[in-house]
Amino acid sequence: MLKQFGPSTFVAIFVGIGLAFLAFVPVAVYRYRRHGRLRFFDVVTLVLVACYAVALWSYTLIPLPESKHFSCMSAQLHPFQFVADIAEDGRTPWRNRALLQAVFNVVLFAPLGYFLRVLAKRGWIVATASGAVISLLIELTQKTGVWGFYRCAYRVFDVDDLMLNTVGALVGSLVAIPVVLVLQRRRPPAAVTAVTLGRRVIGIVVDLTVIAVIGAGLTVAWRMFCSGILGWSLDQLPGWVDLVLGVGVPAVVEGYWVIVRGRTIGEAAVQLHPVPGSLAEPASRVLKFCFGVGGYLAVTNVSIPVPLLGFGFVVASVVLLGPTRSHRGLSHLVSGMELRLEDPDPEAESEVPAPTPTPMSPEG
Repeated sequence: MLKQFGPSTFVAIFVGIGLAFLAFVPVAVYRYRRHGRLRFFDVVTLVLVACYAVALWSYTLIPLPESKHFSCMSAQLHPFQFVADIAEDGRTPWRNRALLQAVFNVVLFAPLGYFLRVLAKRGWIVATASGAVISLLIELTQKTGVWGFYRCAYRVFDVDDLMLNTVGALVGSLVAIPVVLVLQRRRPPAAVTAVTLGRRVIGIVVDLTVIAVIGAGLTVAWRMFCSGILGWSLDQLPGWVDLVLGVGVPAVVEGYWVIVRGRTIGEAAVQLHPVPGSLAEPASRVLKFCFGVGGYLAVTNVSIPVPLLGFGFVVASVVLLGPTRSHRGLSHLVSGMELRLEDPDPEAESEVPAPTPTPMSPEG
């Protein structure tokens, strides 16, 4: 039985890790803004949630039919048919296919209830309702042949699966109660008062992401317009336009943030506040831009006659993040600026989850 889930497992793991990678920066920014830190546990949780989300899809819909030649499956609309199937099989529990299938349907949805209670702070009512709705959506997707993509259902619509999935979500929520109680008794962590290397790196990653999204987005849009609307050949497009859109516009956007507002978009995202030193503030901001985001855009996109200048600039920017005070790095070192944390938000969430109502209360 487990062999048939091999492809679904690989899809859940690899696609889930990919989704976690895409969601890492937003989650990291949220953690730093709301809690002041990003823990290894947070990263592991992100990967587990992403893999589980993909697993719900892959275990119930994959493998897809390889061609249009497949047998149409009828629906199983008799509640508790799985009980008769278990009794009819008659083999030992670990070899009873019907029993294993029933257990799998419960286990598959148990993490949903667990995550809803521990992460979303929702109780058993929300968990049970969510399990029923998601399971029904999956079963209807199977019944309709992926909503008409296939001529008929290639997997069985089973009312027992719907019931067992819902029970699984409820069980997961109840199992999570002791975990929540333990989390509530933990001592709150000390307030974050220093700039950490992790926060600094996430801010830099946000800036690089903004630069890439703006530059690539405008360049692709320009090329699609010229090719699809104007009918021009891509080989005939002037190279300077790509340079302006891919480098110039991101430089202007980041330059505005640094020179006018005093910090990069990434630093604002993770609540870092550069403070001028002995230099006048306008001069220090210009130096910060030239030896930070602006310098990076120049050395990585513009031909510079000095050998290894670009490579040296990037290496120095990375290496100086570690030993410099508050992980200022090259840009703040040259501009004489210090890095501070913004004043903490008094309404920010604590690391300790809010009390969760008991299972018997009408929560949700």
